[in-house]
Amino acid sequence: MSDVANSAKLTTLDYILSVMDTAQSPLDFAIIFHFNHKLDLEALRRGAYSARRRFPTTGCRLLGNMWVRDQPSSEAALETAICRDASTTIEDFINRPIELHRDPPVRQLVASGADEKTILITRFHHAAADGMSAALWLRHQLEVVGEIEPVEHYVPTFEPPLLKSLKSSLRKSRFAYSGPSDKLATSKTFRSGLRSWETIVIDATHLRKSIRNVGGFTYSDLLATCALEVYAEWNRLHEPDDNQRISLWLPMNVRQRPSEGFGNGTSRIRVYATYARDASFVEKCRDVRRQIEWCTKHGEWVVPEIRTLVHLPRSLTGPLLRRSLTRRSLDMATGVFSHADKWNSAADGVFDSVERIECVGLLHPFHALAINGATHRGKTWLTFTYDNGLLTRSDVTQLKTLYQQRIDTALEQLQ
Repeated sequence: MSDVANSAKLTTLDYILSVMDTAQSPLDFAIIFHFNHKLDLEALRRGAYSARRRFPTTGCRLLGNMWVRDQPSSEAALETAICRDASTTIEDFINRPIELHRDPPVRQLVASGADEKTILITRFHHAAADGMSAALWLRHQLEVVGEIEPVEHYVPTFEPPLLKSLKSSLRKSRFAYSGPSDKLATSKTFRSGLRSWETIVIDATHLRKSIRNVGGFTYSDLLATCALEVYAEWNRLHEPDDNQRISLWLPMNVRQRPSEGFGNGTSRIRVYATYARDASFVEKCRDVRRQIEWCTKHGEWVVPEIRTLVHLPRSLTGPLLRRSLTRRSLDMATGVFSHADKWNSAADGVFDSVERIECVGLLHPFHALAINGATHRGKTWLTFTYDNGLLTRSDVTQLKTLYQQRIDTALEQLQ
């Protein structure tokens, strides 16, 4: 996309994510930065202006199967609120629909209160950006705020991420169940499309040191194993069954160069609780690592290129795609887990004043809960995002408690 050509075709992933977005399962996510001081509002506006040019699809709206630059609406995408009840204001903002044919795919709210601190809430529609792209966008904005980078005025050509591929790939893990995984048990049955969330904090430094004593898995593997165990325990508590099929939907960056390319460079693998229930926690972590390595090697993550999708009328392909991707025979796993481990990698310290990060996840039509983590400066924040028509706050408090218990077990067994 350039100043002359202000449009670009959606990629296959962009198209799928735009079509699968519904009022009951909105496909946007949010990153919430809690800063330890007050940020200059005009500097944030300059940073957002610059990021929308550096990453041009974020200054666009959807027209058919094209991203089309729409400067007036994108320039109005930063809102402010001085509020006493920040949580209610933020939740209202996050649950407001993003209409891609009318709205830009990135929207921001700046909330501040009497404590002279700033909360920056940024929503990204997944049709335009994945988690890595969100990190690139926010880093650039804050580099402009800190005068590390100049304001970008030129709009470059749109270049989506180059994805990895394999000559041959297996779409189903050898660890998979014979049928689709079980859904998470829920106390209510009406999917509202309204997201709420709770966040816990974990001492990452202590856990990393403990992991080095035993080896065979990573810190992210440990966190994923805890999530898998929590989903399994929750279902056992609510639907007693020794033959439950519990698994994780695990997003995976499939860029050829992991931190380059703005857009959608994320696929997924699935990890299954097929280990012995009475195995040690360390062995369960090692089993998760084995599954991830197998899926990585054999290409469960490979994204098929379906070029005809973006060339056909949306009215024709949309309903067919939605029907295909929500059929009961699909294995969409029990719940989501993701972990961003690189927020503190910026040598220039652009994120140093961030004292808390929350990642409010998207919920696919099969999922009632997503656990999304971010690690920064020795702390990991795990955000439990849930549809409040399916789970209650009390339910999620119990789920958080189960997760903390798994962390405590890990610390005991890693000594």
